[in-house]
Amino acid sequence: MVDCQLKNNDCGVSAVKTIFNIFDQDVSRKYIQQHIFLDEQGSSLTDLQAFLEQHEFTTRLRVLDFHYLQATPVAWEYLMPFIMPIVHPNGLHYVVVDKVKGDKLRVLDPAKANEYYATPSELKNMAYFSKSYWDLVQMEQKLMLLCNQELAQYDVKLEQALTTNDAGTLFNKLTYFSYIKTNFGLKDREAEQKFLHDLLFNQEIGALPKHFRALKNDESRMMMRAPLVLTVAPPPARPQAEAGAPQAAHPEASVPEPSPYLTLLQELGTNRRIWYIYIFAALFSAMTTQLAVFVNQVLIDYVLPSYQLNTLVVFAIGLGVFKLFDLATSLNVSFVGIHMGNILDKYFLTRFDEKLNQYSLPFIQSFKRGDLTERLSDAFKLKGFFLRFFTRILVDVFVSLYSLAILFYIDARLTLVICGVMVAFYGWFRLVTPTLKRNERLRFLRKSEFFTKMIEKLDGIQVLKSFRIEEAYSRKLLQVVTQLLNVQLKNRYVDLLNGAVVSVISMLASLLIIVALTKKAIVGNAISLGQIVTFIALSERVFSSLRGILSENLVLQENEVVLRRYLDFEEAAPAAGPRGGIEDFAIESLALHELGFGYNPQQLVLRNLSLDAERGDKIRIEGQNGSGKTTLSKVLTGLYEPAAGRMLINDTDRRFFDPEKLKEKLVLVTNEDILFNDTIEFNIAFGRKVSPARIMQMAKKIGLYEFIASKEDGLAFLINENGRNLSTGQRKKILLMRGLFSTADVLILDEVLSGIDAASRIQIEGLLNEFTNKILIVISHEAIDYLCFTKHYSLEHGTLIVPA
Repeated sequence: MVDCQLKNNDCGVSAVKTIFNIFDQDVSRKYIQQHIFLDEQGSSLTDLQAFLEQHEFTTRLRVLDFHYLQATPVAWEYLMPFIMPIVHPNGLHYVVVDKVKGDKLRVLDPAKANEYYATPSELKNMAYFSKSYWDLVQMEQKLMLLCNQELAQYDVKLEQALTTNDAGTLFNKLTYFSYIKTNFGLKDREAEQKFLHDLLFNQEIGALPKHFRALKNDESRMMMRAPLVLTVAPPPARPQAEAGAPQAAHPEASVPEPSPYLTLLQELGTNRRIWYIYIFAALFSAMTTQLAVFVNQVLIDYVLPSYQLNTLVVFAIGLGVFKLFDLATSLNVSFVGIHMGNILDKYFLTRFDEKLNQYSLPFIQSFKRGDLTERLSDAFKLKGFFLRFFTRILVDVFVSLYSLAILFYIDARLTLVICGVMVAFYGWFRLVTPTLKRNERLRFLRKSEFFTKMIEKLDGIQVLKSFRIEEAYSRKLLQVVTQLLNVQLKNRYVDLLNGAVVSVISMLASLLIIVALTKKAIVGNAISLGQIVTFIALSERVFSSLRGILSENLVLQENEVVLRRYLDFEEAAPAAGPRGGIEDFAIESLALHELGFGYNPQQLVLRNLSLDAERGDKIRIEGQNGSGKTTLSKVLTGLYEPAAGRMLINDTDRRFFDPEKLKEKLVLVTNEDILFNDTIEFNIAFGRKVSPARIMQMAKKIGLYEFIASKEDGLAFLINENGRNLSTGQRKKILLMRGLFSTADVLILDEVLSGIDAASRIQIEGLLNEFTNKILIVISHEAIDYLCFTKHYSLEHGTLIVPA
């Protein structure tokens, strides 16, 4: 029922999937994820509402009035099911509430991958209280009607109550009065009237508990602070499908998700061949090893009764040849496994790198660093899964079926006991697997949270030590560790129980088989001693194989989660554009016409942007922090796709240019760009052929020469990770040189000039004045005094304007 979230920010996806599960609607999780906007924080409630309504659900955003619901419990039924935002340590998460049981509500929690029951007050403590604004005039009319009905019962005139209270305050006080009267009661009606009078005319609103101060006047609006939930009703019932009847509006939504194992095999492409060879070698080796169970039967039933040494010699020679052959097949499996391991390592690790190269920046940025780190770690595990585990399961299944066929030949009736044990094993497997799977998903989620927090601590260790808050942050980290260990402990307990049950079933079955075979030999002499030994050995092989699968069920579920997370890192293919594209071109002009962009397509942060530039132009774009300057620079260079408008290159829509060639012509250098743990020369030229003489000449012009000359290694001086062995100014100058030596026709500098000393700043601005073969766009909120701009724009409220 509850869909477990797979990463830190996809709780909304899981909440929607849970709603579909409640109404028995078949839809794949991957489809939901591809059609709901997701950023690093997650999805908004309106995003979830839009998706559900597109799929014919009836939804409504409603304010959850806990005071009314507490007084009228039956009203809960009319709201369910609903999606409710809750406060979570990692930000805003969602739960689904779908059922009332006694005085408690059933909560389906994707973050915990579990369901539990909570009282209304417990649910209230979990809820996220949002602010809603309503039209004051219309709202006051409704409140007056409600308040007048309550006041009339105690002979209090509405006009009199409004002399000391506004409409919102009056409603808050009456809500509190009703709560006290309903839940605690007052002595009699006279006591009620006195309490109400004191509350209305003598008490300030601050005397009320905070959660009873839901309404507040805000100029021409009324603000209500209360939980906002999304109620959901199922789609209308469809008539039975008939010939020519219209199909579902979204048939692709119900396409079942393929098995992750088959999907991965398809992804392997030509690398599947060596895995097939490995599987064949492993199965062949297992089959020859299986023949060894007949050695004891031959020895007991044929060699020993013959009392012939020649027979013993022939038996020993044959056994030796068989052992050598068995050894050769085992070594062959190991040999093939070594080569397959290298091939799979190369595939999985380079495939992750290829995905980073291919996928868009917004998609990659929707994952937290801990999530990405965990997926990189997953790439290392998948090889071991293929070699050690997935293959062994296939071999164990093969051995079990092969042994069963022989057992049926020896004693069909007794083999039915083994079949019964296999059915018991399968039933237990189905029973325990959902718990293991759910806990493994949670464990990986907690691990990614731990990685995110630890990476954040490593990045900010200087700040933590400067402010002496290492212990405070460690306490936050300890909470994540505790959650991870709790989930891990639960799984270990389940795994321990799993092993105990499997061992008990195997022990009882083995005893039953031994007793039945021995009785058959003693009473009827219908089976030889060698056949008894063979039957016991083969049955133990079957039990051992099944026991191995069940005992490794925890590892199996761990690897399935690893595999699903690996496959989950998949961006939906963009809409196909024109084939091919212009490759041989230089940018002479650049124009934006009514351009718009939003991280969430429904909420644009840039709108109606228009800009014109020609080669040689020097354009300044200024704006306050958070106005969207950096976002604009990323849209200009193609890192972000615009949601509206057009971008023209040489008076031609950019869609008609080859995307890769266009990216080479547009370069962005930002204040946040990193320096790689490599030489100064590499960080400037990025492997292109730029002569050291040119680099040193440019270094003199921007004030970096003295620093490079002071180093014994010169341009080969090794920069620490992200330039930690450089000053801020030195770092900025290297970033600037990186942009100046690029082959781009459009160079965008985003806050790169800030933090550079005044003397070098004058040199740099003078140097930039000399560039006439590029379009130069400088984005800054600081004064730039010595650079002569041809055009000047200001970014305000997401729109470019030309200052007066």
